[in-house]
Amino acid sequence: TNETAIAADTTILSADEGAVDETASTVVAPTDAIVNADGSIGINVIVGTDDYDTLAGDRVVKVALGSAVTITLTDPNEEQDYHLHVYDVGAEAKKGEPGVISLVVDQAGQFDVESHTTGKTLLVLVVG
Repeated sequence: TNETAIAADTTILSADEGAVDETASTVVAPTDAIVNADGSIGINVIVGTDDYDTLAGDRVVKVALGSAVTITLTDPNEEQDYHLHVYDVGAEAKKGEPGVISLVVDQAGQFDVESHTTGKTLLVLVVG
């Protein structure tokens, strides 16, 4: 195949796929996620207030491999199309309403939650 590894924490794409899906560049130490009593993890992001880009790269959350994670994203200003890279799951949300991404994280690494509406990184999820 015609595949090239970009970095250990970057998606590997074939040259035919065009764009490289690189993770956000961050040197910020991840914050451990708060684990609920049932063992699940909930992460809430308000776009334009406490997201990765708004906080200048300071929204990096670490979760344990195998965790059940729910990421709730709300943008008070516009409709959104949210996407969690590599896991390839997402959610659409109307202005002011939450978009919810729920999954069990079964791959270790660093993964971006991005707005496909604005192209901005909203959260960096570190699984390990």
